[in-house]
Amino acid sequence: MKANNKIESLILELRSKDAVQRTRARNALVKIGKPAVPVLIELLSDPKEHLRWEAAKALGRINDEASCPALVRALRDDSMEVRWLAAEALISLEEKAIAPLLEILEEEFDSPFILDGAHHILHVMERQKLLNEDTLAVLEKMRFLKPKTSVAIAARKALRRRQ
Repeated sequence: MKANNKIESLILELRSKDAVQRTRARNALVKIGKPAVPVLIELLSDPKEHLRWEAAKALGRINDEASCPALVRALRDDSMEVRWLAAEALISLEEKAIAPLLEILEEEFDSPFILDGAHHILHVMERQKLLNEDTLAVLEKMRFLKPKTSVAIAARKALRRRQ
């Protein structure tokens, strides 16, 4: 079976009501790795929460930088579980996730979901010593409940210095 057919077959299994079947399918997609990433990114927008959850979980284990923008967007998902898995996936991507995260903070600094997710991610990355001075300044603005616009300004400054 060709890789694309195999991926499509596994995506159909992710739609199953059987949790064991979904877990097997997710694990198989993780094993396939990078070739499965575009389809999993698409699933992050699926109307069904369990499919978004499965996609975020799989992307977190595949750990491909190409998933960063989609995972950052998933931080605004209606489901807390999907947002949490997206945040954990971004943490696993380490420095590769910082620029996309700063970009969304600059654009959507007033979104409570984005702020919560970004705070969690940056806090963990701080403990892992992955943040530079400018990105630490963004985290500081978030910690002390500064006006939300100050988060956007700090994110813009950090982004410019990364380039």
